[in-house]
Amino acid sequence: MWRPHDLEQTTWRKGPFRARPMGLIFGQTYEDPGIELETFAPRSRVFSIAGAGCTARALATAGHRVTAVDINPAQLAYAEAGDAGRLARMGAAERLLGFGRELARLAGWSRGRLEAFLSLSDCGEQADFWDRELDTARWRLAVDTLLAPRLLSLCYRSPFLRSLPRDFGPRVRQRLRRGWASHSNSRNSFAALLLMGRSLPEPGAAISPIRFVCADAAEFLESCPAGTFEAFSLSNIGDGASPEYLQRLQAAVEHASAPDAVVVSRSFQEPGAGMAGNRAGLDRSLLWGVVDVRPVGIFAGGVPCCTC
Repeated sequence: MWRPHDLEQTTWRKGPFRARPMGLIFGQTYEDPGIELETFAPRSRVFSIAGAGCTARALATAGHRVTAVDINPAQLAYAEAGDAGRLARMGAAERLLGFGRELARLAGWSRGRLEAFLSLSDCGEQADFWDRELDTARWRLAVDTLLAPRLLSLCYRSPFLRSLPRDFGPRVRQRLRRGWASHSNSRNSFAALLLMGRSLPEPGAAISPIRFVCADAAEFLESCPAGTFEAFSLSNIGDGASPEYLQRLQAAVEHASAPDAVVVSRSFQEPGAGMAGNRAGLDRSLLWGVVDVRPVGIFAGGVPCCTC
């Protein structure tokens, strides 16, 4: 039996950051909607975590019928404003990334070097450029210091912090190196977003209007009729959540899913041994340890095995 306080066991109720609880967290969505676009059947009824609204808009532009849900009123209002064409602005995540870019500049990352790197299209050349020009000892020290648990604890709430690998800095560096060797920089707007802070391009006009709802994801899905959704884009809602909340979310997804529904979920954790189908390397946003794509029946059977 679920109790009301179980809803408090998702870190997103107060937000992952210590400062400005329930303020704007994300001005951009750091996940590649290409994963969802390749996975979801055409014109699916989609449940999406709203976040900055980028994934929801990309799916709606492709013809999916999207319901975008977020527990954070400020974040949902921002996503809805973006759908109306209003300009992007910075959230807490962008301010943290901006600080990281300043450290990189002090470590020798000049604007000219970054522009040259982002203009490359050959993955082999990109990996060589990275190894030769950008992956310096000072850069590695800056990243590993910025993303060390002790420093992150000044910014992040403890439930979210516990969900990150303890060696998060080296893991992020590995993921970036993997991305440069796999995706053409000149055709990857996420590369310019991370390195230069440039906004993602808008996908275009939605074919179907997005429905925006301010609610907890599990609570909302429980209230839906059975079979409401054919696809789920859950972002990294599981990072920082308690096991009890994850069980509730899994049951709610199963309840609200149509036959053959599919779930896409992400995590900053590292994949466990049983995740042969992990698609993190295909996600052009470059940051994720896990991008898990599963039929709902398998998702509802348990949380993807991750190891920190």
